[in-house]
Amino acid sequence: MNNNALYQLSYGVYVVSTWDKGRGTGCIANSAMQITSQPATIAVSINHDNYTNQCIQDTGKFAISILGEHCNPGVIGTFGFKSGRDNNKFDEVQQAVKGFLPVVADACGYIVCEVIDKMETSTHTVFLGKVLDADVLKQDVPMTYAYYHNVIKGKSPKNAPTYIAE
Repeated sequence: MNNNALYQLSYGVYVVSTWDKGRGTGCIANSAMQITSQPATIAVSINHDNYTNQCIQDTGKFAISILGEHCNPGVIGTFGFKSGRDNNKFDEVQQAVKGFLPVVADACGYIVCEVIDKMETSTHTVFLGKVLDADVLKQDVPMTYAYYHNVIKGKSPKNAPTYIAE
């Protein structure tokens, strides 16, 4: 099987965030999609090993910050390659609170959701969220995963659904 065929699927680059005992936390995700329009429903896939997974389970809410092509690459480094167990990621990245959840202030837009269901896989939880709030923060082209790999030359963290060992 040629795993590179999976890169042909269209993905974005997002920070999925929530609260951890009063402080914002989150992780990079590339698997976020709209499921329905009425009511607006979104699904995100978060690895079981990511601290954000546990925090979403605890709070029952999550936000998606949609990263743009002109976003500071340090946002991806902070949320993609550090653990919220040991780091306060929003100390390094400016946050805004939207719909009562932390989001990346430099994002193109955000979507705030309340968990209404979930599905467990062997490695990830797929959270289904009812959209409570959403808005465009600035004009920028949403970053695709292909752009992240081909232009920024970014790597996938080991917990990413698209991670392929080199």
